[in-house]
Amino acid sequence: MFDQAESLRQMIRGRCQSSRGRDERPYVVAVTSGKGGVGKTSIAVNLGLMLVKSGKRVALLDADFGLANAEVLMGIAPSHTLRDVMEGRVHIDDAWEHTAADVRLLSSGSGIVEMANLGREEADTIVEQVIRSASGSDVLVIDTAPGIDESVMCILRAADEVMVVTTPEPTSITDCYAALKALLGSETDAQTTLVVNNCPSPAQATLVAKNLDSVCARFLGQSFQRHEYLPTDSAVATAVQKQKPFALHAAHSSISTWLKKVAIKLDERTRKRIGSCPSFRLGSGPAASLGTSQETQGVAA
Repeated sequence: MFDQAESLRQMIRGRCQSSRGRDERPYVVAVTSGKGGVGKTSIAVNLGLMLVKSGKRVALLDADFGLANAEVLMGIAPSHTLRDVMEGRVHIDDAWEHTAADVRLLSSGSGIVEMANLGREEADTIVEQVIRSASGSDVLVIDTAPGIDESVMCILRAADEVMVVTTPEPTSITDCYAALKALLGSETDAQTTLVVNNCPSPAQATLVAKNLDSVCARFLGQSFQRHEYLPTDSAVATAVQKQKPFALHAAHSSISTWLKKVAIKLDERTRKRIGSCPSFRLGSGPAASLGTSQETQGVAA
């Protein structure tokens, strides 16, 4: 029987805390979004592969608790999941799947209701232990669930950098603003990067970023630090159908070229160990809704 409370007590007592061969804490990059279907998981997986190509040791946590599918994009079937760790069947250090692409993957499992209903204390503990276990890596990429529920916010608060993914569609931009509002209003010093994905041109991505930045500055008193552009590219859908990351299946495609640029800049930040940014928060605690109609109208304009 899946007993989350007992499993959590075991983890807190240190059953999973003693990671073998521990080095320093990895640079933690959380890839998140306000809504699903914007390419978040694909970006997380392929970004990890790009970082490996640059010489980084990379671990990837699929933290869409209960609905994980990074392994599907990678064409593998993990031997263990976080549920196995919580039920005591495997030590967390042994739950990582070593993929052919040299990215270590830890899945939270798919179709598991109990994993999808984790509370804040459980999510905090899991994230802490995963970071400890990934300490032999240079970078830990975490693919979160879409939205702003408590388990997602736990991950974002633990990250050194948060990449918030959107597309140019008005509904995606509106939900992206809600995610940014929750993130920027929470107790985090994480760097924030806006990624405008599936976008026809760099100019349109810049326009999306400019509008979001303006609304964030006006209503939140702060904004993201940078924005990135990723193009519309049929290579993405083709790679998904073949269950292969586009960074491997279409290494010379437009999307791979642009994501490589993102990875290069991220690599520079990991080497500088940027873990904080100027504090201009107006208050603490996540703001979970868009709030006024002025905000909604401004952000989707």
